[in-house]
Amino acid sequence: MSSHESGGATHVVLTAILVNALVTISKAAGWLISLSPSMLAETIHSLADTVNQSLVYMGIRISKKGPTRDFPMGYGQARYLWNLISATGIFFIGFGITTYHGVSSLFGDHHFQGSYLLVITILGFAFIAEGYALLIAYKDVYSRKGDLSLFQWIKEGDDPTTVGILIEDAIAVLGVILAAFGIALTYLFHNPVFDSIASIIIGLLLGFMAITMGYANGRLLINRSIAVSSENEIREFLISLPEINNISSLKTEIISPDVISLSVDFNINSDIINQDPQLADELSKIDMNLDELKMTVKMIGQLINSIENKVYKQFPEIQYIDLEIN
Repeated sequence: MSSHESGGATHVVLTAILVNALVTISKAAGWLISLSPSMLAETIHSLADTVNQSLVYMGIRISKKGPTRDFPMGYGQARYLWNLISATGIFFIGFGITTYHGVSSLFGDHHFQGSYLLVITILGFAFIAEGYALLIAYKDVYSRKGDLSLFQWIKEGDDPTTVGILIEDAIAVLGVILAAFGIALTYLFHNPVFDSIASIIIGLLLGFMAITMGYANGRLLINRSIAVSSENEIREFLISLPEINNISSLKTEIISPDVISLSVDFNINSDIINQDPQLADELSKIDMNLDELKMTVKMIGQLINSIENKVYKQFPEIQYIDLEIN
């Protein structure tokens, strides 16, 4: 990921935090006025989104720290860790409490209070605000996912942060619509069961979102490799280099959204050795003195450095390379 893309993710998250904080306050006011179960579900929903996105932003900030002695590859995976923590919170708080309250109100004695029009107006404001946040997230994700479908991006992408925000915002908009329908049907039929059912559905949506985010981030904390198509592209590039004859092993690991580690076992192209008389002569000697051995090691080192520099130039996201000659 480029710095521009990283900045885009930060912009998406900050926009979502601001929007959801304002919407949470408005929905809480609507719930206090009406005591509507679906309004409470939406309040918890927006509060969970606000806290979740704050944790995501914290992860982004921490992940930008450079390498240290204790963390020689940096803090890149902190982003995935905090995303996973936020997904856990959404599952237990958003899904758990919302669904429990919806079921309780379904079998309890609940009566809608206050003005239906005022509550619907609040939901209208929430729809516009969260729709704007959804549009921002949509533009960012679709500008970066390339030819991958949204499902493939969730399954294979190395930065589930903005796609997680996209899903959150989409479910937030859907939740507002469900709450509005539940309240409207409760008003039309004078039956609070519609309000309670809307609350339960919103809770189930939060559960789905938490599981999706948990999967998308959890897989990146257990040494996930990059997509097969990307690995094949790297392999083809290496094979095209004159220094390499064949590759016996190629492994990748996602360190963070903008950092990849590459490990390759390969055989040197004998033609390259033959083209360098000095190197060919040195390697043909069975018994070398110390000076000759040092010279040979130095020349092999220069060969490996040449390969590394070409890889760094072609694939800037690869920042750690382990090359081993068979």
